[in-house]
Amino acid sequence: MRLIHLTLFSLFVICIDGKRRCLTNCTITGLIGEPFNISDRCDQYTKANDCKVEVEFNYYDQRYTVIFSTAFVDYNYRSLYITITGFLLYRATFACGNSDNCATDFARKKVVDLSNRMINTGSVIKQLRPLLSEQRQSPLQCYDNEECTGICKIRIKTDKNQLDQRKCDEMSEPRVRVLDGSVPILDIECNRTKCNSFETVDQVKQILYQHNLTDINGRINRGQKNSISTLLLPILIILFIQLI
Repeated sequence: MRLIHLTLFSLFVICIDGKRRCLTNCTITGLIGEPFNISDRCDQYTKANDCKVEVEFNYYDQRYTVIFSTAFVDYNYRSLYITITGFLLYRATFACGNSDNCATDFARKKVVDLSNRMINTGSVIKQLRPLLSEQRQSPLQCYDNEECTGICKIRIKTDKNQLDQRKCDEMSEPRVRVLDGSVPILDIECNRTKCNSFETVDQVKQILYQHNLTDINGRINRGQKNSISTLLLPILIILFIQLI
C-alpha cells in the first residue's frame, strides 16, 4: 500500500510539472481571407492538461472567430450548420496536449485551410431549399407521423449510415446540421411533405459533397473520439499494474 501511495505522489508531481503552457482568455476575429495573427493583447497563459481552441467560420458574413482556452482531455470535433435563409457556419473544436503550441498551430492551419476553400453559400442554399421547404396549404405530413404541427426530422449516424431518429419535431426552421465527433451524425429538419426520407438524406449528402463541405458519406474530415490525455494514460497503466 505504501508503494502505491509513493507511486501516486510521484506521478502527481510529474503530472503537475508536465502540464502544458496554454494560451487562454483570448478571442481573435477577422475577415475570411485575412492573415491570422495573435495580437499582443493575447498574453495570458496558464498551465493545463490540454490546450483548446475553437475555430468558427461564418460564411454568411465572411468572418471567422478563434477562441483559445484549456481542456482536460484530447478531442477533435467538427460541425456544420446550414439554414435555408442563407446561414452557413463551420466550427472546429480541438484540444491537445502534445506541445505548448499545438492549439495555436492547429488554429493557424485551420484558418488558412478554410480561407482557401471556395464555398459558394448562395449555390448551397439554392440547392438545399427545394429539398427542405415548400409552400403548401394542407397540414405537414412526415414519415412515421400522420400529421405534424412542427417540422419533419431525420437523423442518420454517418459512420454506420444508420437511422437514429425520424419524427415530427418542434424545430421551426428548415436546416441541415452535421456533427463529426464521438457520434458522427447528419441532422435534417424540413417542412416539405414526407421530406424526412432516405432519399432526402442521399440528396443532401450529394450537395454537401459537391461543395467540398463533407465527404460523400456526410463526414467532416473524420472527427476523432474523446480520448484520455496522453499525460494521464501512463498514470492509469502504472496504477493498474500496482493493483494486480
